[in-house]
Amino acid sequence: MSTEVTLDGAAVSTWDVGRIGQVVSRRAADGSTWGLWYEAVGMETVLDPDTFEEELVPIGLWRFGRLNADGTHVAVTSEEVARTDEPVRLTGVHNAQDGMIKLYIGNIQNGSVLSATNAPGQGEFTVGATTDGDTRTQHLPARIKDIRVWAGAVSSAQQLSEVTGD
Repeated sequence: MSTEVTLDGAAVSTWDVGRIGQVVSRRAADGSTWGLWYEAVGMETVLDPDTFEEELVPIGLWRFGRLNADGTHVAVTSEEVARTDEPVRLTGVHNAQDGMIKLYIGNIQNGSVLSATNAPGQGEFTVGATTDGDTRTQHLPARIKDIRVWAGAVSSAQQLSEVTGD
């Protein structure tokens, strides 16, 4: 699965550490079968290059994998911090042949490859949130567009570029 996401920096700057926002996922009885999400991990003081004033900015990471109903996850975590207020292409790859999952930011693999088992999913495909019964949860304040889902695993950055056109 692949999508372009633009996080709303002002909105996620109010989040508590550990809060999760779902980008896209497919529901399973025990969480999500596969999904991309953002997790807040803290705040950082940086110097604004335009005003030369210090400001607090949110620090978060991208994840791809399974988010279980109890809040635990089996996921590849980005090495680079999620940027806010600018578009980023996220792609999660699951290779059913060897059970490995990968996360790409743009066309660059990010985070360590991880072995994970897929759970069968009969639930709905959600964008910008997930469901807990009839209730929407894990809202993500972001613009999400150009969602692509395909069968088969992308095996390289070059193949990913061909599939996404980026």
